[in-house]
Amino acid sequence: MSDDHISSEKPLLLADTIAGEIQSGALKQDPAQTETIAVLDDLLEALARPQPANKKSALGWLFAQKPTPVLGVPRGAYIWGGVGRGKSMLMDMFFDHATIPLKKRVHFHAFMQDVHGRIHVWRQAQKTSKDKSADPIPPLADDLAKEVRLLCFDEFAVTDVADAMILARLFTGLFERGVTVVATSNVEPNNLYKNGLNRSFFLPFIDLMVSSLTVIELASPTDYRMEKLINGDVYMSGAESIENFEALWADMVLGLTVEPAVVEKAGRQLRFEKSCGGILRAHFDELCRKPLAAGDYLAIADRFHTLALEGIPVMEHADRNAVKRFIALIDTLYDRGMVLLAQAQARPSELYPVDHGTEAFEFDRTISRLREMQDGTWLSTKGGNREI
Repeated sequence: MSDDHISSEKPLLLADTIAGEIQSGALKQDPAQTETIAVLDDLLEALARPQPANKKSALGWLFAQKPTPVLGVPRGAYIWGGVGRGKSMLMDMFFDHATIPLKKRVHFHAFMQDVHGRIHVWRQAQKTSKDKSADPIPPLADDLAKEVRLLCFDEFAVTDVADAMILARLFTGLFERGVTVVATSNVEPNNLYKNGLNRSFFLPFIDLMVSSLTVIELASPTDYRMEKLINGDVYMSGAESIENFEALWADMVLGLTVEPAVVEKAGRQLRFEKSCGGILRAHFDELCRKPLAAGDYLAIADRFHTLALEGIPVMEHADRNAVKRFIALIDTLYDRGMVLLAQAQARPSELYPVDHGTEAFEFDRTISRLREMQDGTWLSTKGGNREI
C-alpha cells in the first residue's frame, strides 16, 4: 500500500472529546453510548497504524462468498438504534477524528445513486470496448478502493430491489480490497430489506455485514431529537416564525453534518440544498408549486423521517394546484408517521380560507392532521418510533 494510505498521526479519541463536551454542558452523559465510543476509539487507533498492502481473492466474485480477510485492515462497525439516540453525532465525530487521508462520509442513498451512475457509465463504455465482460462490480470496487480507505455511511437502509441485488457482491469486493466501513442505521442488520422483493437474494449481504463488522446496538432510552421537539413548538406561524424555525433547525442539526440531498423517483431527481441524516429541509414552493405527485412524496418519506418545511403561505382558490399537492404531502407524512416542522404564515385553519370546491372540503382533513402532528403524543409515538 502506498504512503497515501498510511497515517502515523496519533488520533484524538472520542472519549476525551465527549468528556470535554459533557463538562462544558454541550452534551449529556449517556452510559448507553459508552460501548459505541469504545469501539470507535479502538477503530481510530487501528486506522492510525500503518496497514499492509491488501491481497484480494478473485474467487469471491464468482461465488459471492464471504470476503477473504485482509491482514491488518481494521474491522468496521454497524451502529443501529432508534431515531435520535446520537448515532449520527458519534459517527460524525469519529469521521472528523480519523487521521486516515482517504476517507469519505456519505448518506447511504447518495452512495447508491453514485454506484448506479458508475455502473451505467461502465455499461455505456462496454458497447464500444473489446472487453465484453458482463460484470461491472469488480472494476467498480477497484475504483472505489482507490478513492477511499474509510467509508462512513449515515442512515443505512435498503428499500430498493436494485440496491439489494448488488450489495453483497459490491461490499465483498470493498472488504477484500481493504476498505473499512462504518455505518449507522435505525434497523437491526437482520431486519434490513425486511419483506423486500426477492429478499432471499439479499440474505448473503446480511451475513456479510454481521461477519465483517462489529454490530453495536445504541440502546439509549433518550431520544434527543424528540426531546428538543416536545419541549418546543413544531408548528410556527406569525411574526417570529422564521426566527423560531431557524433556531429549531439549528438546534436539531447541532454538531451534525448538513449537506445537499438528491431523491430519485421514476428516473428523475429531486434536489434539495439542506439535509441532515434523516431530516430534510425544504421550501413550500419546492414541494407544492412544482409538478410533483404522491409518488414523489412517498420517495421522500422512504428517505427521511422528519421534514422541516418552511414558507407555507396563505393560499387562495387560484392556488388550488398547490393546495392539492400540499394536501397530498401532508397525507403522506401523516400516513408514514413522519415528523413535520412547519413555518407558515398562519395557523392551519387559516391557510386556505376558501369555502367552496373540492380542495376546501379536503383541506379540513389537512387541518386536522396538522394539528394532530403537533401533539406531544404524536411526536413521542408515531414520529418517535419511525424506522427507515
